[in-house]
Amino acid sequence: MKVKRDFFRFGSFIAKDGTQVRFWEDKWLGNSSLQEQYPCLYSIARPKHVTIAEVLSGPSPNLPWRRDLIGPKLVAWNNLLPRITNIELAHEQDMFHGNLHPNGKFSVKSHYQALLHTDIPNINKLIWKVKAPLKIKFLVVPTMRSYIDKG
Repeated sequence: MKVKRDFFRFGSFIAKDGTQVRFWEDKWLGNSSLQEQYPCLYSIARPKHVTIAEVLSGPSPNLPWRRDLIGPKLVAWNNLLPRITNIELAHEQDMFHGNLHPNGKFSVKSHYQALLHTDIPNINKLIWKVKAPLKIKFLVVPTMRSYIDKG
């Protein structure tokens, strides 16, 4: 899944029919996902993994909540609602638009260059410099990677 996250970091979706784009997790409305823009709403959304088409299929957005919308959650909902109510879905397939090329196309070279120039720590160098038996290093590598990915 880390590869998928790295790939989607350098682009956003253009929602057409909304069947392939996740409402909360994918970047399609703004420069970040709705999960990142409205974390208080995402935390009480039920279910979380829905597509845009599922949410916008009726006359009003189909978003059930685990709790009532009061206080900051209601304010966040009142900010999100006008952004999604005027969206009309088409009968075309959703598209992914890459940010690394002006034409939006994906290339391995540009993606590789972008990954090289991001601030992702290279833990491989750190791990192999550790003075420990090789067996231990192989056991430590997955643990350190998951720890760094979460942090």
